[in-house]
Amino acid sequence: MIIDSHAHYAYSWFKDEFSYLDYENGEYCIKRGKREDLFEEMRKKGIVGFIEPSIGFKNIEDQLFLEKRHQGFLWVALGVHPTRCINTPWEYRKRVAEYAEKENIVAIGETGLDYHHPRKKQKRLRQMKWFLYHLRLAHRLSLPLVLHIRDADRDGLAILKLFKNKLHGGVAHCFKGDSKIAKKYVELGLAIGIGGKLLGDDEEGKALADAVKNVPISSILVETDAPYVLPGELSWQDCKKLCNSSLILTAVIERIAALRGESREYVEEAIYQNTVRIFGLN
Repeated sequence: MIIDSHAHYAYSWFKDEFSYLDYENGEYCIKRGKREDLFEEMRKKGIVGFIEPSIGFKNIEDQLFLEKRHQGFLWVALGVHPTRCINTPWEYRKRVAEYAEKENIVAIGETGLDYHHPRKKQKRLRQMKWFLYHLRLAHRLSLPLVLHIRDADRDGLAILKLFKNKLHGGVAHCFKGDSKIAKKYVELGLAIGIGGKLLGDDEEGKALADAVKNVPISSILVETDAPYVLPGELSWQDCKKLCNSSLILTAVIERIAALRGESREYVEEAIYQNTVRIFGLN
């Protein structure tokens, strides 16, 4: 059984018919269908659910609507993404808290820091302000975090260390560092989210392979970030409107198993249990 620890199926691309990536008989293939078709195929292939984190504030209602239609298959993490909080009115934080308190959510996020874009467009202080708010909210509700820390590990880890005694677990989503950085998150009681980038043989893929081999299996989750982060050498920019899907997670688990010298069955079961434990899933 597999749980995708990070996917965005409430995203607008999935509302009508779309092209999506699958993995069958050791090869990638492209299929076309609607969201319900994809969900049915996921179930048939052992994908028993997924975590749906927020991107922007406007995304929350779509998440909650989809969760009510697929209870027990979809679990919601709620927050405002670092690149979206830049243009989100600060007073909206109270509405985020209201949603978090009354809805059945399993984590706070995505939250964190994103330094990928040019410095002038990052608005780091605003990102940090929202990050701190999310951290306090997660502590108040005793919930884990879904962290989005992109090109900002130094600042992100420094802030997390300040909250070390107020963290309730969680995951560094779309992790892209090596074992040295990974171990710093693990020391804070956090897992690392591993996706299709592990399947590439570029420098990023090699760094991820180093992390996967050298952290405890209990600190690894798998994810897709669907519809984004296509695996390996596939570039999202070169494959516009091709949606990543949870169906590729079989390939990710096979790669993790090979790197660690463990059986695919053992790795799949361990990562499944990690996800259930970290997010408190039924």
